[in-house]
Amino acid sequence: MNGNKVLNNESLAFMMNEAEETHQSMMVNFTELYRRNATNVFYYLYSRVRNVADAEDLASQTFVTALENLPKLRDLRKFTPWVFSIARNKAFDYFRRSQRRPTVDYEEELESVKAVEVTLSQTDQDRLCDLESLISRLSPLEQEYLRLRIVADLPFAEIASILNEPEIRIKKKYYRLLERLQAQVEK
Repeated sequence: MNGNKVLNNESLAFMMNEAEETHQSMMVNFTELYRRNATNVFYYLYSRVRNVADAEDLASQTFVTALENLPKLRDLRKFTPWVFSIARNKAFDYFRRSQRRPTVDYEEELESVKAVEVTLSQTDQDRLCDLESLISRLSPLEQEYLRLRIVADLPFAEIASILNEPEIRIKKKYYRLLERLQAQVEK
């Protein structure tokens, strides 16, 4: 019986050591995944809420939720679409809680326009304003296609995973959307 206690204590120590190594490995993986995705998640959220502080808060909440639920993710290769799904849900929650639509902080908008003015001609600035106006009139889903592809710089496969749609449908809708925007800009 004493032999069983020693074996059990040794087994318990081994299992605890294994668990600690697994936890450390998970933290190293999460840190690397965070580094790869944090900037794009922030830009995506900023494109949704149009406020730096709120986008930073939502990005933090996104990664805290991801860390808490990381053991539930079966395949770390799917981390990026998974974390963007979390970010997307955080943005929806943000608007639902505040019962508001995305708003523009005009002071921030003016600062960003001033920064762009330095490098763009008046014609290009006018075209940019026209494009922003066209994009604001798109459906929320169409705007989401642009945000995920252009702002978050995600591949179509990951966008398809986030939106739960076939990749070919995402590509088709995205390219048709670009064609429509281009035709409207050229008018």
